[in-house]
Formats: sequence, C-alpha cells, structure tokens
Amino acid sequence: MTWVPIFKVTSLDVDNDISVLKGIMDSFEKKIHFTNGYKFSPEAEFAMGWWFYEIFVKIDFFKKLVQIEHYANPKIKDERDIMNLIQIQLKKNGSKAKLKLVAERSIFQRYWTWLLK
Repeated sequence: MTWVPIFKVTSLDVDNDISVLKGIMDSFEKKIHFTNGYKFSPEAEFAMGWWFYEIFVKIDFFKKLVQIEHYANPKIKDERDIMNLIQIQLKKNGSKAKLKLVAERSIFQRYWTWLLK
C-alpha cells in the first residue's frame, strides 16, 4: 500500500505540534480500528522561523476515516473537512500550526517561480 501526501503543515513549535498531531491522528486510528494509517515526512524544512513538513496517509485509512466521520456528521464529505477537524483540535490544544491540502497552490508559488527564472 502506498503513502500519499495529504496535508502540508507549517509550525512554529515543531516538537509540540507533532506530538499534538500524533495524538489527533492516533485517535482517528483508534476510532476506525486501523493501524499505521499515517506518517510524517522524514525531514522537516526550516525557513523564516517556520517548520514545514507533510502528513502522509494510506488511501484506505483516509477513505475509511471520511466515511466514519461522515456518519457522525453528514457535513463531512472530503479531505478538506477532515483538515478542518484537525485544525479545530490543534487550536483546542493551544497549537498555532496551520494545515493546508497538498493539492492547493502555495501563496508563494508565483514568487518562487519568479525567483528561479
């Protein structure tokens, strides 16, 4: 089974935020009875005071997660809704980390493209 990058994470306090994210993702695994459904990128990048890393998931894990969460709350239909659930849990735990879907375009993409020309 392959790993798919699903979320980009930006964090000021990488140690605290990873432990909070692990707790959230572990609770999802327990809820749907799945093991090893997620992992973090092996290396985080540091730039401008922020840490950048990704969360990878197994497709079956994420499909089952969306289905279970949809049964609990019919408004949850896709990865964006799961991302919002995780963001809410991060805020409750006092984390300032931000999540973004990997498929979304970066706000700096135009700048980086111009810079690399």
